[in-house]
Amino acid sequence: MLKKKVDEKIYIILFVFVSIILAVPSIIYLIKNKTIYKFYQVWTFFFSIPSTATEKVVNALVLFVIISVLFLLYFLIMKKNKNIFKNAKTIIISIFLVSIIFALIIPFTSTDVYSYIANGWANSKYNENPYYISTGEIADEYNINEPMFNKVANCWRYETVVYGPLWTFICRLFTSFSFGSIDIALMIFKIASIIVHVINSMLVYKITKRKLFMIAYGLNPFILFEAIAHVHNDIFIVLFTLLAIYFVKNKKNIFVSVVFLALAVAIKYWTILLLPFLVLYYVKDKDIKERIKYCLLCGIEFIAIIACVYLLYIRDLQVFAGLFIQQEKYSRSIFYILLYFIKNDSIINFLKSACLIIFVIYYIYIAIKILLQKEIKFYKEIRKYNIILFIFIFILITSFNSWYILWLIPTMFWLKPQMINLILALGYSSQIAYMPNFALYSEDVQLSIQYVAIMWCVALFLVGTNRKKVKG
Repeated sequence: MLKKKVDEKIYIILFVFVSIILAVPSIIYLIKNKTIYKFYQVWTFFFSIPSTATEKVVNALVLFVIISVLFLLYFLIMKKNKNIFKNAKTIIISIFLVSIIFALIIPFTSTDVYSYIANGWANSKYNENPYYISTGEIADEYNINEPMFNKVANCWRYETVVYGPLWTFICRLFTSFSFGSIDIALMIFKIASIIVHVINSMLVYKITKRKLFMIAYGLNPFILFEAIAHVHNDIFIVLFTLLAIYFVKNKKNIFVSVVFLALAVAIKYWTILLLPFLVLYYVKDKDIKERIKYCLLCGIEFIAIIACVYLLYIRDLQVFAGLFIQQEKYSRSIFYILLYFIKNDSIINFLKSACLIIFVIYYIYIAIKILLQKEIKFYKEIRKYNIILFIFIFILITSFNSWYILWLIPTMFWLKPQMINLILALGYSSQIAYMPNFALYSEDVQLSIQYVAIMWCVALFLVGTNRKKVKG
């Protein structure tokens, strides 16, 4: 029995080892160049610039194997977690160590973090309001040629901020300590992401009381890759969402819960979808009049907090332009596929409007239905919320990105095992769906069709071949 436990601990050791392999090219690059500034190739990894078709394909295959092995080890760790970890403390230590390894990886599939840095620097050094002027316009106006601005992707260079004001303020705060160094700025964002990731892991355990779920979150290669290696701000939304759930479910304090949910909305707007589910769960034992009263009170509190955060940047309604910028872009979504084949903007715009109207009606119907029902159970309402969120992410959004799957993470622990398996499978399939881009050394938007096909086919295949229930 002792030998079996020792043998099974090899999974976490191998997981750390393979994570280091994934980070090695970035470590070598940093040792040789002393800066990430000239690391501009988005779709390369082991070769500096693949010059032949063979190098490009090998590059993609190597990354595919590394990611696949990481996920295989991750699932084995979850399966054998009781023999691998003595207690929750050892899990947290493992999560922290692996997070540091992933933090060493230079972003290479997404450069969003450089937009965060540029907007924060424009706000902190030049005192410009990034909701009204883009980083490209600032650089042109001041004749600036500095690393803090120059790594912004071309598609965002002349766009104003698309995130809520809390994130813009966080970016201002982080970059104000960077001394104008893009390397220090990136390090600050990575350190913050590690801290948030560890806190999120502990919150998952406090809320669910299950070590398996802490492992499912904290050692998930998808989350480590997107939230720490590539520093997507969605991990902060996960933090505030988990805090909102923690205070309503564990502490029975809806007003503190609303504060945290409002802060999540002040980063990305979609989290407002969760608000009625949390409020109505809190008032589950009250009559209809009390339920309506609490809905109104929480609604007023929510609006007041959002208004206070917007006061940091608002001049006029242009501050809300970010709500619509993303919906004008098309990639990796059903709408992109429709646009590719139909090639008629009018029809696509009509379909977008029709889907949005149907979604709003369905959402209101679900909220009213919960308001009027006698028995309200948390897991049942969260499952309804996740259906709504699935529809929003995979049908309504016109430009899907893999890290949006992070939005499903905070509430997945109350879903049926098959749905949990699907979300975990989507985390894996969303990563390997990038392989055609690596193999072709291309960011061509037409590869969106292959991306969607690979992501869903692989995810559904994995779920179909693993119908065992998740046990903790």
